[in-house]
Amino acid sequence: MNLFKKITIFLPLLLLVFSCSAEKEQSIPGHLDQLENVIVVHPTSKPAHDIELIHSAEITDLSATSEWFVDWSNDFWAFSGGDSWFGGLEVDDSGRIYVGNRASNRIQVFNSTGRYLSSVGGEGNGPGEFNGITEIKIQNNQLFAFDFLQFRTTFYSLDSLNVVEVKNAYLNRAPNIEELQGRFSNGYHLIDEERFLVRYVEQIANANVGTPKYNLDKIRPGNYYIVNSEGEVVSEQLFELKSLKHITADVEGRHIWNFMPVPFLNQPLIYISDDGHIVSANSDEPLIQLFAPNGEYLRGFYLQLEKRPLIRDELLSKYGGESKVNQHLLQNAELPDTWPALGDIIMDDENRLWISTITESEDVTYKWWVLQDTGELLATFSWPENRSIEKIKDGFLYARETKESTGQQTVVKYRVEMMKIE
Repeated sequence: MNLFKKITIFLPLLLLVFSCSAEKEQSIPGHLDQLENVIVVHPTSKPAHDIELIHSAEITDLSATSEWFVDWSNDFWAFSGGDSWFGGLEVDDSGRIYVGNRASNRIQVFNSTGRYLSSVGGEGNGPGEFNGITEIKIQNNQLFAFDFLQFRTTFYSLDSLNVVEVKNAYLNRAPNIEELQGRFSNGYHLIDEERFLVRYVEQIANANVGTPKYNLDKIRPGNYYIVNSEGEVVSEQLFELKSLKHITADVEGRHIWNFMPVPFLNQPLIYISDDGHIVSANSDEPLIQLFAPNGEYLRGFYLQLEKRPLIRDELLSKYGGESKVNQHLLQNAELPDTWPALGDIIMDDENRLWISTITESEDVTYKWWVLQDTGELLATFSWPENRSIEKIKDGFLYARETKESTGQQTVVKYRVEMMKIE
């Protein structure tokens, strides 16, 4: 790809965004009526800006990206791999790019043009070593990474990339509020140096089919709270999201199900901005909620759209591949009628929400909506499914892109330009 290749997106007449009004009750499903301050996004008028994404840099060093690939081909567990190597992407003020690599338990460092510089971390239990990187973040001139398997956060100086501190997190401690007694914590997101967004559930997923505890056919909602590193719950409940949806089938004496999240089934979506704002959604419903860093609910955004029909043969063609267990599951499982409404959500450093929806096109294409956090529609554009936006900072967008023929992934940097429509 040419280093300075320009992608220009011409925006159709699309949306009118307006806040709660007399039309709200007719525009939002009844089960959402209890929500306050919901902005309804209508597919009827034009956005305020055109947008250009200008190719600026790309990570092409295969010696650094050899473990970056999508692989659904495991022949024992259905949908058990995917892009599970990926442990997050961050960018510092100088433009250096940091990529969390779960496969090697390292954080890889690249300069602003995509050239590989170095890495920190590695497999182990010592200071600066990891067993399972799940997330990285940059704040206060420090890079820090959470290790789920060791329940600790490691802090690095951005200047030297030396370990500054290692803090244990006591997130498995029994919750200190009565409403959460007996519940399990099974989802953790870094908010800042001291706080996490934690998901509590009554039941963790249980695949022991035929037993009373089997629950892959249940929704198993999760309740989200802010918790400090000492394990103390320091907020009221922020929101509730459905669990990852499973499809199941009994084939050749085996009970099989999707082991990992897949794009065509519901999953909880969470994004936490650099300044701690929290964005949440169930992917099967076009409702996004925004919360302040202290957990206070600010507003919701509801996108009125028609969901794409889910067709079994299309899934087999796209995800069946050489994996017989994937094929068996897709051939025999009961499938939803439609794809989810949402692909992903992200918030940039200017408090703009970027929301992808799955469109009714011949190929699976994501339509991205760029909204100001107050609800104004700024722009829309369409991108193929193989481009996942991971970070937007200082006027640049960083996308993780997948080569469909091989599953090999890379990171591509685009300059974002928005031009006011006169």
